[in-house]
Amino acid sequence: MDRTFNTPKKLHHLNNKTLQTRTTVLLLTSCLILGLPACSTLPKQGMEPVQYVFDTDTSQTDLAKLIVPLKEKNPDLTGFHVLYDPLEALAARIHLIDKAEKTLDLQYYIWDNDKIGALALYKIIQAADRGVKVRILIDDNNAKSMEGIFLALSQHQNIDVKLFNPYRFRSFRPIDMVLDLKRINRRMHNKSFITDNQIALIGGRNMTNQYYNASDNYQFSDVDVMLVGQSVDDISHSFDEYWNNNYAYNVRYIVNANKHRLRYYDLKDQLQKHYDEITTQNYLNLTNHSNDFENWLNHNIQLDWVKAEVVKDSPEKIKAKAKKEEHLNFQLTKHLEKPEHSVDIISAYFVPENKGTKRLNDLSEDGVQVRVLTNSFKANDVSLVHAFYQKYRVDLLKHGVQLYEFQPAIDAANLNANTEEISKKLKISLKGLSRSSLHAKLMALDEKQVFIGSFNFDPRSANLNTEIGVILNSPPLAKAVHHTMDENLKKYAYKLVLTSKNKINWIKNTPNGVKTYTQEPRMKWWQKAGIKIISWLPIEGFM
Repeated sequence: MDRTFNTPKKLHHLNNKTLQTRTTVLLLTSCLILGLPACSTLPKQGMEPVQYVFDTDTSQTDLAKLIVPLKEKNPDLTGFHVLYDPLEALAARIHLIDKAEKTLDLQYYIWDNDKIGALALYKIIQAADRGVKVRILIDDNNAKSMEGIFLALSQHQNIDVKLFNPYRFRSFRPIDMVLDLKRINRRMHNKSFITDNQIALIGGRNMTNQYYNASDNYQFSDVDVMLVGQSVDDISHSFDEYWNNNYAYNVRYIVNANKHRLRYYDLKDQLQKHYDEITTQNYLNLTNHSNDFENWLNHNIQLDWVKAEVVKDSPEKIKAKAKKEEHLNFQLTKHLEKPEHSVDIISAYFVPENKGTKRLNDLSEDGVQVRVLTNSFKANDVSLVHAFYQKYRVDLLKHGVQLYEFQPAIDAANLNANTEEISKKLKISLKGLSRSSLHAKLMALDEKQVFIGSFNFDPRSANLNTEIGVILNSPPLAKAVHHTMDENLKKYAYKLVLTSKNKINWIKNTPNGVKTYTQEPRMKWWQKAGIKIISWLPIEGFM
């Protein structure tokens, strides 16, 4: 979805917004009436050299000198560090950009022009100025408001920006949707961040305020994992696959420069001013204070080393041409062991469909404790998804599957200790910091394995979008996930229970005791009716 700009000094990319509404309406109406068959609206591709991460020797970088000895002590293993805290996750990104000496390969679904997005771009330009080769790959679905900035950025000799699966009609995107919906409906949802081919970050976080406790409206509760060792090569290979795919278009070939007056040096100047402002707000000091990531990485790095498996979709999935074994969900099933005691699933969007519901029900009836945490209606940022999730709740509950729904607002008593400090320093309202939406994608099986990635447990992630994740064979991490859910579900989620008449009640623990809702919390009658009607539509496969 497109998002607005809200930096203190907006980066004025100055799109030409003269939309010919009448023409657009006529074209769309004509297409619908004539029932035109689907046809490709892909733009014409320019000539691009094939590039691979291993084209650049990074073996003498500071990160290599730090990581390679650890790899040699742990051959064929992956070292990992989970980034739960949003400020630590931001600190990791900023410091890794600062540490880069040779290459930065960044792949995201969303990159906004806000405090976080602009801060990262400022640091990226600094890296490029000192000779780092930067490749930025962004899905085009949310890139419209950033395309002028990406175009200006690409004027730097060391920065290349590509848009994946682009729209042809840049100002009239509904035309693409009508003429080529099958393609447009499939999106690159991957998130990966690779520095000098030595350290990689993957998970659910995009590059926008909401993922790093910097939004005025609401925060996404999410998780990333920092990886070194064997898995980094797999993630780099995946990045190269997407970068060199014929659906990846250099921004210079598809964005009309005549419609964007922003130039590189103007962009750099604006980013400098923005950086000076947020430094005055002490934002960087606050970020670095979060678990002191820089000191940890450079002087006291401690990683857990385990067998790991990177699971990833082929970019051919966007074309509906990927082989079965090139699908992440197939790989996930292949590499996950059969659970014997417990399964904990955390998924922002959870639509199990009949097949998934049966699988979870069978596990529960076999004595496995199955717990699912997803968004409540009010916490969900895509309410359509809720319409199809809610269809399966009663059946799951009947078979003993435990369902929890993330609350849209956190009680003051359960906010992080530094929330008030964040509010003051970033000039963000406490109300905004207390509003949350679950965005994490994580699963723990027994005390054996943990999956972390961009993959939601829904039909869209399984069949339409491309995703990436990692399976970590780590009993301590699996145990920690189970324990964390034990400790925190009562604080942050409603527990769903069935009455004797198979009606759902929502149980919430408050500072004043337990509160029971007999109706869906914070859902109005007309919303309930609308959700019910939507659930009848034959569009579940798009969720």
